[in-house]
Amino acid sequence: MTSTETPKSRHPPLPSEEIHLPGPHPARGIYGFALYIVSWSLLVVYLIWAITPVPILNRLGITYIPSKLWALAIGAFFPSAACLYVTTIFLINCWNFRGYAIFENIEDVKHDFGQRSKSNSIDSINEKPTPRKAKRC
Repeated sequence: MTSTETPKSRHPPLPSEEIHLPGPHPARGIYGFALYIVSWSLLVVYLIWAITPVPILNRLGITYIPSKLWALAIGAFFPSAACLYVTTIFLINCWNFRGYAIFENIEDVKHDFGQRSKSNSIDSINEKPTPRKAKRC
């Protein structure tokens, strides 16, 4: 072996090393699963805090908790934030594309792909095409 040759591996390279694949890396699936578990856990903790009366939480040893009014505020915040986000994105897009006037610039182009071929077309609606025999598999 000369100094310009590279040693060849016994195993072919992994697909991610050889070419760029459009799919996400496996680590994203692991992070997604962890986020799924954490979000469900936080939802359960939130619902326990919001629904369980304060004396029962105090008997369980949970004494340092926020007011129950915050449960209503947090519950109202997320739907309000989602509506505000959608409205903001819509208004930004209307501003960037100058409102609904973008539909006034549409041109109707006739025969965009050329004239239709008359060679094998049916000239009349009442004319029946020639029957074809079905091929057996």
